[in-house]
Amino acid sequence: MSVKGGLQRLKGLYKFGEFHSRIRGKVFVNKRGAIQVGKNLTVVGHPWAVQITSTKGANLLIGNHVYINAGVGIAANKEIVIGDNVKIGPRTSIFDSNYHRMDSADKGELSKKITIGNNVWIGADCTILPGVTIGQNSVIAAKSTVNKDIPDNVLAGGSPAKPIRELTIEDGWVRE
Repeated sequence: MSVKGGLQRLKGLYKFGEFHSRIRGKVFVNKRGAIQVGKNLTVVGHPWAVQITSTKGANLLIGNHVYINAGVGIAANKEIVIGDNVKIGPRTSIFDSNYHRMDSADKGELSKKITIGNNVWIGADCTILPGVTIGQNSVIAAKSTVNKDIPDNVLAGGSPAKPIRELTIEDGWVRE
């Protein structure tokens, strides 16, 4: 289903960029907060459905030329910012909230902003946890859990994810 064809049912819920976006398969959107999408978004909800949630008062901002693969779950309870030219692998979870406290001594905020920089590739089966920033041009290896900031221009992986090596990124190069 193209976004343009689906806008009749979605009218007023989203602020889409240019209508060159594509949505295929099952995509469930729970919108009580703000969702803003740039141009050329591709979402593949097959063979696994994609779920995108923005709760009351939350902001979900998705940049231009973003690819969201099957089985991805994105839940904004505070704010999630996904930059331009980002590729998100299948079965990845991006949640900016822990949803509950660990114990009675835990008095911190449950939700913390997530920022994913431009030209980032997140591999399959990754988990992106509250409060992290993934730097520009970085790659997150498959099955990684990101619980701390990842710098620009690195390959990071593991659980918890750590930089493995620096990447050579020429000025203006965009990941395809």
